[in-house]
Amino acid sequence: MGADGMMRNLFAGVNVPGDPDNLTDLEKRHVPSLFAPPAARKDEFFPVTVEVGMSLAHPNDRGHFVQFIDLFADQVFLLRVDLTPGTVAPKVTVHVALSAPAQKLRALARCNLHGLWAGETDAPSIS
Repeated sequence: MGADGMMRNLFAGVNVPGDPDNLTDLEKRHVPSLFAPPAARKDEFFPVTVEVGMSLAHPNDRGHFVQFIDLFADQVFLLRVDLTPGTVAPKVTVHVALSAPAQKLRALARCNLHGLWAGETDAPSIS
């Protein structure tokens, strides 16, 4: 439900939490959590972990699962990880290198039943 009491269309755009400090159960299951080091060297790989359903497990069966996770540095697309139901948990660690500073790392995760969800964290400072 939206703030006006109307049912919102979860497939109408990118979903973000209404109040990041007070997530609903739907948001806890779907908003990606990102973890990265505070600093990294230019053009050197560093780990980024993205987990969907960190505070409340997301289902992972053929009827309800996370289809993919995309990772961006600001607006620059870095990668997509495709997931399969039942065999792959919606948590990935990848290694990326940035050649220029970025403000945010952003993940988009798509649930087959509840659409596209966004989460972000500060990007590492690049030296």
